[in-house]
Amino acid sequence: MGGGFLKKENTRSILLLLNQFGFSDRTLERIYENEDSILAIIYDQKHPFHNKYFDIYTSKEKELSKNFDQLLEFSKHFTEKMKEYKSRDIKIYYKFSDEYPAYLFKKGDEPLFLYCYGNLNLLDEKILKVSIIGTRKPTKYGIMKTKEYVKKYVMKNWITVSGLARGIDTVVHKETLENQGKTIAVIPTSFEKIYPVENKGLFEEIINNNGLVISLVGPFENTYKSNFLERNSVIAKISNEIFVIEAGVKSGTLNTVRKGYQFNKAIYYDPTVLDKEVIEYISKFNAIDATNRG
Repeated sequence: MGGGFLKKENTRSILLLLNQFGFSDRTLERIYENEDSILAIIYDQKHPFHNKYFDIYTSKEKELSKNFDQLLEFSKHFTEKMKEYKSRDIKIYYKFSDEYPAYLFKKGDEPLFLYCYGNLNLLDEKILKVSIIGTRKPTKYGIMKTKEYVKKYVMKNWITVSGLARGIDTVVHKETLENQGKTIAVIPTSFEKIYPVENKGLFEEIINNNGLVISLVGPFENTYKSNFLERNSVIAKISNEIFVIEAGVKSGTLNTVRKGYQFNKAIYYDPTVLDKEVIEYISKFNAIDATNRG
């Protein structure tokens, strides 16, 4: 059964391999917390604990556990991708290591692996960060106000944070770079599948200008609706302040506001950009009128 995989010191690599092959964080963590020989338990039918965790497998995991040769074939592609990541200085943080930035997540919700590309120093909790967020279809006035606030924060040496989406997110990242500031993009996809596609150049520009891109999605994983919500949570958690530009009541932007409220983050808005309904809604989350800010 490929003896090299079974060495105890390779546990991190084994978990990463299995995770990218299709096994969930939940399943892998459950086995990891209780056993040593993770691969043997999953693939060796003669192992005394082989059937012990079968009930927690998803239907996909049950199929994956039937063919070790398929895993070995996948491991070739996985190994090449990991070599590529290393050559590009892409950092993969492992949940059970001391360097893992656990503060980015609600306790108990930390992903098994976190992918970071760029200036890792920006993860430092001591560096002030503001997430400036808003609609994918901003007005000209909304764009103008976004640029205005980005410049103010950059002049104060704050790091801007957004989600690399169309609209306000794109303006935030571009305007930060225009003003020689540093920006963090938290994306819901892998580094291989930048969304939207037209922001691939902006993604590279952020990296090349001492910025940082964060993803919870590995190179062989698909993106699901839940990844967008998880992205919003990280944006809220990493920021000292959240600034809402234009947004609708049922938008992803306000999901970030709700997360920010849960994490006790300061939330600001400009009343000249938001309609009354949105202002009333975010007021429930202690949002502060930025025009009255001291």
